[in-house]
Amino acid sequence: MKKLSVLLCLFTLFFAFTCENEPLDFDAESSQTDTDLIGDWILEEFNVQVSTTTDFQGQVISSDIDVYSTTVDYTLNFTESNFTTNGSYSYVADIVANGMNVEGEPYTLEDVSGSGSYSVNGNEMTIDGSFFEFSFEGMDFAELSGEQTATFEISDNGQTLVFSQDETTTETDAATGLTTTSTQVSSSVWTRQ
Repeated sequence: MKKLSVLLCLFTLFFAFTCENEPLDFDAESSQTDTDLIGDWILEEFNVQVSTTTDFQGQVISSDIDVYSTTVDYTLNFTESNFTTNGSYSYVADIVANGMNVEGEPYTLEDVSGSGSYSVNGNEMTIDGSFFEFSFEGMDFAELSGEQTATFEISDNGQTLVFSQDETTTETDAATGLTTTSTQVSSSVWTRQ
């Protein structure tokens, strides 16, 4: 069960920062440009909260997952049109499923790397690639990367970069009637090196 929980949390973390094709709702202080991003950014923290409710023929199953960083040593570097990432980080994933609480233990990912290209339009960034690439017990999730759009904010006189997301999705399987609603709130905070 513990391995399944860690895998679920890994997918949650990955999707939170790399798999959305929708612009994220976030009100930036001002319009950003490519040159505001160029250079190295050090990851300070990340947090992902996902609440999911599944309804199948009146049977409701709910779960809440809180994934948060505990230690980080991870760098994001932007050039004029490309980015690279590398380093390591640890996180904990606490899960509550139908009232049962499963407290997570720190899980460390080492030698994590990523790369791709990006473009900026105001405070929206279109990314082709992945800020995070994961491997878990021999399984590689690199195929989950691709083009997505994200909203970001640079503040503190250009010294802090924040990516955030607040999104709710509902999916219904017409064949079975299974309806799943998922709400995700996530953020990552980076400081200029």
